[in-house]
Amino acid sequence: MAIIAVLICLFTVSVTVVYAVNSESGHYQENDRTFSKRLLLDDDYHTIINRLNNLTNEVGALKNEGEALKNEVEGLKKENSLLRYQTVAFLAEKTRTLTGQNHHIYYDNIKLNIGNAYHLAHGNFIAPVKGLYLFSVTACSNEPHYIVLELRVNAAMVGKVIAGDGKFAECTSKSFLVQLSAADDVYVQHEAVGDYLFSDPRYGYPSFSGVLLKVF
Repeated sequence: MAIIAVLICLFTVSVTVVYAVNSESGHYQENDRTFSKRLLLDDDYHTIINRLNNLTNEVGALKNEGEALKNEVEGLKKENSLLRYQTVAFLAEKTRTLTGQNHHIYYDNIKLNIGNAYHLAHGNFIAPVKGLYLFSVTACSNEPHYIVLELRVNAAMVGKVIAGDGKFAECTSKSFLVQLSAADDVYVQHEAVGDYLFSDPRYGYPSFSGVLLKVF
């Protein structure tokens, strides 16, 4: 009986040791799996952060590219405007003599009107675009008269030209550099000085001309 009791005790201890070893091994295995999962989560976190940083950089690059394209489009629009208004020029003559005072001068014979900015019915030039323009006014008078003409922009006097001689017919021309805004109204006016605007094909007609030099 004593031998049997000893064997039972030894079996119990063996089972206990085996169970303990298995349990400890299982705990280690569980820790290994948890550690592996934690490593995977750490790797995923860093991967996501790197991807977010890359996406942020890509968005910034796309934004810069969009700004560059916007500036390029604005430049092309401006270039198109410059090309559109590259040539604006006109020349109009007055073929009939005008006497008296206080006249808006209507030039009835259009020799040139590139851009159609000179309007025959109103005797004026409407600036199609902001820029620098060169205008020329030719006045003619016959003895013993004289005439003074004014170049005006929106009713404001820019300059004057005078023609006349005590013995001969005379024509005088004067040029004016003027910076205009789009839709400015330019015309020639005679006020109270002088009374005879002479027109004769033998001496040349009084004229009004202009040309766009530069777009702003």
